[in-house]
Amino acid sequence: MFDPEHESIEGFVEYLLDEDRSEFTHEDLQQLAHALKRSTQGIRKELESWGLKLTLRQHEQHVRGINTSSNDRFWGPGSSKMHGGSGWEQVLGFAGQKG
Repeated sequence: MFDPEHESIEGFVEYLLDEDRSEFTHEDLQQLAHALKRSTQGIRKELESWGLKLTLRQHEQHVRGINTSSNDRFWGPGSSKMHGGSGWEQVLGFAGQKG
């Protein structure tokens, strides 16, 4: 089920203080919200009233290597997903015409 530290706000605050932590993660916040059946915003405000703060999520970085294409428009980490067509047929009225 749930870890003992997620059974109440006070229990979680005691757990953090015992671990010498003053910050909580978004995973902790989601687990508390699920266990207590409350909103994450309300739980976050209550934890911050105890003097704790939410840690910032780290941005995942994509590094280009020597073998990475400099033009990654259609594939790779910076690619754009292209679905369907451009729609020029519908705009110009050619879709309904037959040869």
